[in-house]
Amino acid sequence: MKKTLVVLLVICMTFGMVACEKKNNDEQKEAQSKTPTKIIVASGSSSIPNTYIENGVHKGHEVDIWNAISEKTGLKVEFITGEFNTLFGYLDSGKADTVGNTITINEKRQAKYDFSEPYAYIPEKLVVQSQRTDLKKLKDISGMTCGFSSGSNGGNLFEQIAEKQGIKINLVAYDSSELLYEAFRQGKVEVIIGAGAEVAFKIKNGVYNARMVEENIAVGAKAYPFKKDNINSEKLNKMVTKAIQEMKKDGSLSKIYNKWYGRDFCEKPEDNNIAN
Repeated sequence: MKKTLVVLLVICMTFGMVACEKKNNDEQKEAQSKTPTKIIVASGSSSIPNTYIENGVHKGHEVDIWNAISEKTGLKVEFITGEFNTLFGYLDSGKADTVGNTITINEKRQAKYDFSEPYAYIPEKLVVQSQRTDLKKLKDISGMTCGFSSGSNGGNLFEQIAEKQGIKINLVAYDSSELLYEAFRQGKVEVIIGAGAEVAFKIKNGVYNARMVEENIAVGAKAYPFKKDNINSEKLNKMVTKAIQEMKKDGSLSKIYNKWYGRDFCEKPEDNNIAN
């Protein structure tokens, strides 16, 4: 009797394992064959003019780019917004499929994420108070207090400058771009780093009383990060990359940048160092 029960138990367990394995295989096959219809993009709420909320309306060149990607791919784009230091958390937790906030490709991020085709190449610039006309080169910030937003590429770039130029700087991190910019306005921070296009826009529109140091830090390749080893993410990445390539060819991407900045940032420069 006991032997019979043992045999029956083994048979049941075997059938159960086979059934579970079949279910997992079926789910995997379904995921592989299913074409994504929606993408959730984690995007900034105060990063003018990249992506920001104004009077309850989401605006910025990132919004225009994603609207164009939606038209090219048929994907329904849904935004989830927040401060910059929260955006990668949305991606890591699965609440978002990618981050749309002019993200710079660097080695640390490449180790963790797969990136789409770059959609812009924007010079990274040192930003100082407008009266500091004595600062012209990267090495001139030696000994100064340099601020950056937590989670941004600014801290990484400041460290690279200090190492390459053989200088010492005082690095201070802020929880949001708004807190960083307020510290800069008050003189608590002497130097910040910004994408040349964004900084030029803010200086022109009176957001900053500042100037950009003439020497470029590097040129940042901007792209959309996706989770590694994830079937849905891989599919979305391919769809987004194809759309970006088409937008470069038909001029629609250049049109968006000219609308916001009066110049095009889509083409990879031949004579500039790409930031990593």
